[in-house]
Amino acid sequence: MNDFFIAANRSLSLEIDDVSLEVRQILMRQFDLWVGAADPIKNMLGNVSDYSDEILKNVIQEHLIECVVILQLITDLDHQAILNTAQDQEVFIQLLQTGLKANQAYFIDKEQKSKRRKKRTEVDDQSSTWFDSFQLLVSNGHSHESIMNMTYGAFKLYTEAVVKREKQNIATQSNIIRMAHHAAAKQFKSFIDELKE
Repeated sequence: MNDFFIAANRSLSLEIDDVSLEVRQILMRQFDLWVGAADPIKNMLGNVSDYSDEILKNVIQEHLIECVVILQLITDLDHQAILNTAQDQEVFIQLLQTGLKANQAYFIDKEQKSKRRKKRTEVDDQSSTWFDSFQLLVSNGHSHESIMNMTYGAFKLYTEAVVKREKQNIATQSNIIRMAHHAAAKQFKSFIDELKE
């Protein structure tokens, strides 16, 4: 899905027996319920974005309960209605495929970083919590309520954007410090005056 689909919290529509069913993106306020059911499915799917019927049949066979839980969170169907839908495998596959597509931000990871970067991230992950991510967004103007009402995809993209901006700020500050160290006082004052204009 594109960034505007994610940012606008749009949903996908699925027609089942003359009934239009809305399939939504998962919201952060439901993420604790989502992740327990969605993680085994994500691990089984790997990092592929095109799900064949055969792949989805295997997912349903191995993780039917988890499929029901995630579909219950992103549709208005209760668990009994979803189980009834599962009786028609073709329709259930279509419903699951739509749910996976609407929540692609969760199921598809971007390219893996370099090994050096990955090792550093693994060390950081051991000491960081969700509240660190929330604080990062709060310190950049988001409220707790707005974060909880974000889709997972929006949360992920906003967090990546803030981290990118913070890195750019650090690089800019480093360059200014280096320039200040090597520049004559008059030249540095001239540079600072230009920045103020």
